Amino acid sequence: MGQSLNEHARQRLRAIFERGAEDASAALSKWLGQPATLRTSDVEEVDLAEAAELLGPADELVAVSSMEILGQISGQLLLVFEGRSGLALVDLLLRQPDGTADSWGELEQSAANETANIVGCAYLNSLAVMLPRPREGSSDAAAGIIPSPPSFRHEFAGSLLEFALMEQACQLDRLLLIKTRFESDAKELGWSLLLVPSSDSLEWLAQVV
Repeated sequence: MGQSLNEHARQRLRAIFERGAEDASAALSKWLGQPATLRTSDVEEVDLAEAAELLGPADELVAVSSMEILGQISGQLLLVFEGRSGLALVDLLLRQPDGTADSWGELEQSAANETANIVGCAYLNSLAVMLPRPREGSSDAAAGIIPSPPSFRHEFAGSLLEFALMEQACQLDRLLLIKTRFESDAKELGWSLLLVPSSDSLEWLAQVV
């Protein structure tokens, strides 16, 4: 296992992600057409097995939109919709009664991915602005943090991380869990944001934040 984050580093990252949550709230309010608030309550470094348990029972279907990230840090960013909170988001977007959307069709998946794009870019922009500049001479020095277009999965919680992180799971045993709460129209919806930095990126974060 590489270097882990100490308490100071976790608090520093929490402050960075709180700023990202403010930017994401403003963008989501425009996207939904009504006030929306995204709050970061904590940042934890957890192992993959613990993260899988936090997603829910292994035999429960979970919806997730994931983005590969490259540049200043590399890895994966996943927005996980707990229970039917993702479908409730679709009802909000389409201004239809809660409970109308009941399956993950093309429209619902597109809504989840666009939401992940808005939320993910706000958090990554905050990271890029507030993290120290990359190591001098690094090829990533001027790259910032570049996300790929989101991709959607609806998998059993027990296998979701294995599928989403297939290329990295063999190299990683820990990730960052960014506990978030989303509220809109007096409704609280359960989302979880998972940042899975590469081994090199996690070690660099532990050194610079």
